This record gives sequence, C-alpha cells and structure tokens, in this order.
Amino acid sequence: MSTKKNQKNNCGIATALSILGDKWTLLIARDIMMGNQNFESIQNSLNISRNLLTERLKSMINEKLIRRYVPNNKKRAMYIPTERCNDLAKIFLSLSLWADRWVPDPKRPKIAGMIDEKVTEIGLKVIPLSKEEDYKDLKLSIRPLR
Repeated sequence: MSTKKNQKNNCGIATALSILGDKWTLLIARDIMMGNQNFESIQNSLNISRNLLTERLKSMINEKLIRRYVPNNKKRAMYIPTERCNDLAKIFLSLSLWADRWVPDPKRPKIAGMIDEKVTEIGLKVIPLSKEEDYKDLKLSIRPLR
C-alpha cells in the first residue's frame, strides 16, 4: 500500500490503488465506518487473521485513512475514520451500484447513501457523528440502514 511504487505512473487510479487496492483495505474501512471500530469486531466481521489485520491497520494509520484512539478509562483502542477515509463513501456507493447492476443478489441488504449531497438508495446511510471533542474533525460516517 505504498504510493512510491506508482509515483512514476502519472495516473490517479494507479495512485489510489497503491493505497486502497489490496483485498482488505476497503473492507476494513467499510467496517470501521459502519461502527466496527475495535480490533475484535473488525476481525470477527471479516474473518481476517490477527497478524494481517494488525498490518493493515498500521498501514491505514500511516496513510491517514484511520486514527487510533484509546477512550478515557479504556484499555482497548478504537479505530476512527478520518476525513480521507470518509471520502471513500462515494466509492463504496459506486461499487455497490456496480455490483447491484452487474452481479445482482436479492439477499444483499439494501443501503442508502449520499453522493454530492443527494441521497441515493443503494445500501449505505451517511449520517453525522456525535459532536464529541474527539470526533470534531470528522464530518460523516456510514452506518447500516435501519
């Protein structure tokens, strides 16, 4: 997930894929944005090995996609999406639309989301986070549609 390997390739898609293109990064980002914000809940949701998840979380922190946060009086860290991560909501919505069109599955849950301030019924719901001090730099998050 290094941007160095694609620096000589003058293509935004190649640059983005050098950060986001492995199998797990987008799935981890999706889970964190949907509220699975601690190590165990991410691991259980994705059935990913502890070592691989640790590696990916560190890389995502280095790429400024997520922030590691330890709440007061807690021992376990939470992983909070940054603005850079929240910006992936449009990509998630687009990928979901693509999958619904080309690989339809009636068992997949419906989601709703917002692209350019327009709500789109496709399975993700973009909602504001609480206004707690630790979340002040975050503007939105993705949660399951209820």
